[in-house]
Amino acid sequence: MASEIKRLHIERFRGIRELTWHPQRALNLLLGGGNVGKTTILEAIGLLLSPTTSYTLLDSDYLGRLVEEEFLIETIMSLPGDINRQATMAWPWEWDGLNAVLAVAGEPENTAPLPAPQQGRHAVYKVRVRGTADLELVYEIVQPDDSVAAFSLALRRKVGLVRLLGDDRTDRDLRLVVGSNLDRLINDRGLRARLGREFAADSVVQHLDDESRTRLEQLDQDFVERQLPNQLGLAVTGGAGQSINALIGLTAVKKRRRVAPCHLGLRHPSSGCIGHRRLLAGRPSDYPR
Repeated sequence: MASEIKRLHIERFRGIRELTWHPQRALNLLLGGGNVGKTTILEAIGLLLSPTTSYTLLDSDYLGRLVEEEFLIETIMSLPGDINRQATMAWPWEWDGLNAVLAVAGEPENTAPLPAPQQGRHAVYKVRVRGTADLELVYEIVQPDDSVAAFSLALRRKVGLVRLLGDDRTDRDLRLVVGSNLDRLINDRGLRARLGREFAADSVVQHLDDESRTRLEQLDQDFVERQLPNQLGLAVTGGAGQSINALIGLTAVKKRRRVAPCHLGLRHPSSGCIGHRRLLAGRPSDYPR
């Protein structure tokens, strides 16, 4: 049986205070203006059904950065048929069209017959992820008796969430990363090579204090004694997947100080930092100072 989300409920996640959505079985489209929460809803689903454990929570993932109030992303959904091949038994709910309800119990002895269960009720499960005050993610399956079992990584992988990632992030990045609007505007293909030569020519050692320089000299002497490469120094070096250009971003002047856009004092009332879409659209006046 394929997985299907019946109901999505979000509380205090980023800029969303509370939201409940009942997706349809067919194609669902999220339409709206910039920075109204479309991407946040999709990222909430992605976080709940994430097939990895690599996500690191930030205080900006909490509404108003109030980490102590935690956040909740909960969904009622059908899950793969082998869900109960887990270490802990997960009991299903029934879907009444709007919410998860308790399954109709069997008919007890010596009592009047119970009403027949409504036809078409499907078995569903209530799963959730909580962002705790310790900046940790807790994945849970809520049982009909309100106890919880672990919503394991293996089970989340069986859901098979698919995301088609385009340039929706890169093109709005306010740094000189490849493909960003800023990169296309500057359009200087030789900048990376020139920066690399400039940084390599600048000795970082001269910026060290005396004590740190002495330690580096001692390390160099140890290398000499062990016949290892010596004349050690410090310089800016790159690595796999890293670019010097990615360290360069758009800045502006505020009170005679040059700062990045998210420190310009343009604040969204709930999430704390303005969205890149609005900034790139040239509408900073939409946000209170």
